Amino acid sequence: MFKKIALGTLILLALQIDIKAQSTKTSDKQKVEKKESSLTIGGYGEITYKHYDYSLNPKASLTTGTLKENRATIDIPRFVMSINYDFGSGFSLGTEIEYEHGGTGSAMEFEYDEMGEYETEVEKGGEVVLEQFHLTKRFSSAFNLRVGHLILAMGLTNKHHLPTEYFTSSRPESETAFMPSTWHETGLEAFGQIQNWRYKVQLVNGLDANGFSSNKWIASAVQGKFEMAKATNMAFVGDLEYIGIDGITLGGSIYTGKTTKNIVDVNKLKGLDGRVTIYSLYGKLNTGNFVARANFIKGNIGDSYKINEANRSLPRTSQYSKTPVAKGAMEYGVELGYNVLAFYPSTKTKLYPFVRYDYYNSMENVAEGIWADPRYKKEVYTLGFNWFVKSNIAIKADYSLRKLGSKELNDEKTFGLSVVFAGIFK
Repeated sequence: MFKKIALGTLILLALQIDIKAQSTKTSDKQKVEKKESSLTIGGYGEITYKHYDYSLNPKASLTTGTLKENRATIDIPRFVMSINYDFGSGFSLGTEIEYEHGGTGSAMEFEYDEMGEYETEVEKGGEVVLEQFHLTKRFSSAFNLRVGHLILAMGLTNKHHLPTEYFTSSRPESETAFMPSTWHETGLEAFGQIQNWRYKVQLVNGLDANGFSSNKWIASAVQGKFEMAKATNMAFVGDLEYIGIDGITLGGSIYTGKTTKNIVDVNKLKGLDGRVTIYSLYGKLNTGNFVARANFIKGNIGDSYKINEANRSLPRTSQYSKTPVAKGAMEYGVELGYNVLAFYPSTKTKLYPFVRYDYYNSMENVAEGIWADPRYKKEVYTLGFNWFVKSNIAIKADYSLRKLGSKELNDEKTFGLSVVFAGIFK
């Protein structure tokens, strides 16, 4: 009897040891899998109210520009979801899906630049945009490769476009006035960091020369009207940053690429290249309480006069602007803010009163025979505050005074209020 009890006890102990061993193996396997591959979900968004003291029509009066008008808008400019997955072994997938103005559909738009015509924007009224979709292979801190749909490393705001990364209630006006925001194209990227220098080099599809305009310069030349983007003309982007001083980033970027072979009818611009070249310099200072940001952008379009002549013959149904484009555009902006709650160490929130100055002109330099409309030359003075109730949630308010390029043109005043967030959910 004793032998049977002893044998039974040994069998039970063996079973328990085996169960524990299997459980440990499963747990270790799960830990390894979790370490090698992981899913991250994040996003950002904005809810914005704006009040204006001027009409939408910049050409309402030939003598005074916009007319005085009290009007207001409320909008969800964007809600972005990011889903990223680490496959392990240096491979990862990055995606961002952006919902603009509440979704997708069509909308009626009144085109002031097109002699006051109503126009149905089939692709507008709200959009769902695949802003990023790329596969990355990391080799080392110095060299990595990425392929897919990429955010261009061009300028300050385009690279740092989360609503918690700038002070104004909307993205800074100067940099977004004549360049896409955010600017994303499809292609290849190499990136890395060597000592105190970070770099990015990108090769992506180019712009569509039919999309140039007076007001938006190259912003509306980003391909998107048709199902697939043309890549006959490619573009090069290079960006270099110095990060050797704590809290300071200094950088510069360049974009260059031809555009005339990415239009629908390439014979319209045969023999022209329409090269777009843009230079950018920028800097950031963040001590934790004091924040300063500055940027400068200057760009040029080759063959601008001949492109203007050809674009004037585009059919109205094409929904291209057809307004004359300048050969050169320029902008610069600077903002300063200080966390005044730093004087109260027990307070966990941050309050940044700030000031900002912007200058931009989408018709800075024009070809002979093209009129540089002073309505597109603007200086903007902004003051306001950002209250960070959490590190990734902020309430913003600001007041802007905009002065146009002629003393005869009315000043324009805007009040903005927004609630923004940016963070990782999982």
